[in-house]
Amino acid sequence: MTSQKYALAHIAITALLLLSCSDKATSPSTESSSSTATSSTVASSSATHSSSSFTDVLISSSSVVASSSSAVSSSTTQAISDGSLIDNRDGQTYKTVVIGSQTWMAQNLNYTPTSGNSWCYDNKASNCTTYGRLYDWATALTACPTGWHLPDTTAWNTLETYAGGSALAGNKLKAVSSLWATYSGITNTDDYGFSALPGGYYDGSLFHGVGSSGDWWASTPNGTTDAYGRYMYDDDAFLSHTNGGQASEFSVRCLKDTP
Repeated sequence: MTSQKYALAHIAITALLLLSCSDKATSPSTESSSSTATSSTVASSSATHSSSSFTDVLISSSSVVASSSSAVSSSTTQAISDGSLIDNRDGQTYKTVVIGSQTWMAQNLNYTPTSGNSWCYDNKASNCTTYGRLYDWATALTACPTGWHLPDTTAWNTLETYAGGSALAGNKLKAVSSLWATYSGITNTDDYGFSALPGGYYDGSLFHGVGSSGDWWASTPNGTTDAYGRYMYDDDAFLSHTNGGQASEFSVRCLKDTP
């Protein structure tokens, strides 16, 4: 709890005592969490990565109330508990966010694996910096750091439900950013700090959609050649279900392992 909240709680309690000595004042509770992940080998059925360690520090920002300048829209009281993840395989730091019972990376993965297929959009390193890398499905399965994983369709469904269902979740999960094209009646609010960006995708020969769509893999296959995922478009509010060829290359959002 911040010093400001201590001051507000003290004022509230004092006021209640002045009104009646029989009143009972209750101070708000504070939740704080932190975790540390240690080194291990990244599991892979198709590629083996060298053993590496990383530190995942989840810094609780207890009960952040929405404001016009925050990542949360002014119409919600959803608290954001955010933190950071340091991937010691390459030293990159990622924002993380707790959404309901899940802890997600709040940025797309930008790790360059030692094997497999991954690309920067239009083969420009600056696009990897902004949007993260694009991975084919087999590479995406093993790309997340130890202690994190590629979410399956059930995990995506949990996020979708928490964010109000498929028809609303897209706008609530998109970053409030000029990188998204704008349309009348479409307002991105980033209510939960997921901060999705329109990184596009690669179909194996052409790049598509940067600035207008974001596409993310799920770990759930659909037969031997396809796999499921999620996408968002700039001109609607949906978090939509997709089924792509496993050779296509989408963005990756890693989900923290549950104990």
